[in-house]
Amino acid sequence: MSYEPGLLRPEVPVALAPLHRFPHLLRRRATGLTGPEFARAQRVTVAWAVLPPTVTLVGLLVPGVRTAALGCAVLLGLLVLTRALLLVVFENLQQRHEPRWLAERTAALRGHEFPVLRCSVRYDETPGLARVYDLTSGDQVGRLLDRRARERASGTHSRATLEFVCATAGREQLLAVAEVRRELAELELLTVRPDGAQARVRFPQARYLPLPEAGRRPARRAYWELAGPVLVSAAGAGAGDREGAAGPSVSAR
Repeated sequence: MSYEPGLLRPEVPVALAPLHRFPHLLRRRATGLTGPEFARAQRVTVAWAVLPPTVTLVGLLVPGVRTAALGCAVLLGLLVLTRALLLVVFENLQQRHEPRWLAERTAALRGHEFPVLRCSVRYDETPGLARVYDLTSGDQVGRLLDRRARERASGTHSRATLEFVCATAGREQLLAVAEVRRELAELELLTVRPDGAQARVRFPQARYLPLPEAGRRPARRAYWELAGPVLVSAAGAGAGDREGAAGPSVSAR
């Protein structure tokens, strides 16, 4: 199972349960499954189930082809029955595989760091005004830490928005911008990067969940839930003035 950063995205296709060579070939040839499209495969099987009685009826109405038609109907009936039974078997395998696949993908998501593009903080009472902090600057990070400390001490609240790079939700391996919001007091800032280095964000309690679709189980797709703490690796605080010493910013108020 590959966990390249491009495969960690807001919505991902659920993989079929891995099989050995012969069962894999049987699943592919007998059911046509390339993904967990069991509802579609079952509809195709139902459509095929109309063929045996139709061929039987033709044999009864046309005496000259009766024997060949009945033989063909029996063969088609066996093929349809085999396909239906295989779909049940492979769907049960997929039901057992799905939780393991989600757990593995969740572990990869929790361990991955996404590049941060922008960090903005706004007060709840002034939703139209926000201050942007450069997380690649130790001085800016120091001011943000001071602001967080004051808010934790005073009980005031402001909202932090982190914009970060991830892959798109589509099939193409393209980049997209996602965002996550938290109270600034809840944001975990780790000043472990050198000045000028790209800040990164990690979600140690995030998880992938099956995307619900009416009448479709197992799930065909999964989506991420970025719940829990947000850990940001940012530049270390420098020797510049703190926000408290510099006075309040007009754009932040």
